[in-house]
Amino acid sequence: MASIRDCDNLILQRPAIQAPAFYGERGARRIVHQVWDWIDHERHTVHIYITMQSGEEWTAHHFATEYRCLLRDELASALTSAGFEHVKWLTPEESG
Repeated sequence: MASIRDCDNLILQRPAIQAPAFYGERGARRIVHQVWDWIDHERHTVHIYITMQSGEEWTAHHFATEYRCLLRDELASALTSAGFEHVKWLTPEESG
């Protein structure tokens, strides 16, 4: 089994941000969101921001890394070259 983001659609949409996600309870919350800076057609820098609450205090952390979108055809070709047979793609709706 192999899994990737739907980069075929991401490079068409070129999103700039992933909406914040909230975790934890009052006094120990975390807020996580991403900002994507597109470098070219297939590469982007992902900035991950994590804001954490501890009691009444909040601290923020920032991490960044560069990604290259791997398209389905590229992964299928690599899997076939590695000896995998009958490559089949399942959407999130199909796989659950």
